[in-house]
Amino acid sequence: MIQQLGTKLQVQIEQEGNDKQKKVNFSNVISNPAEADLVKLGEVLADLAPEGSNLNNILVTNQTRVTKKAE
Repeated sequence: MIQQLGTKLQVQIEQEGNDKQKKVNFSNVISNPAEADLVKLGEVLADLAPEGSNLNNILVTNQTRVTKKAE
């Protein structure tokens, strides 16, 4: 049996003058979010970050549990 557990997002923002990326995590996100919506969210977070920050990428993780059916 396949059971959908949830979707998580991680928005990664590059910061000028810093080798380490800023990572913002979201859990319990709707399944299969639209690409345009993900990019808008990332751009908003990059705009709220310190000056010189840019959206690098967004990771979408879908968690699914697969179990053997009882016989």
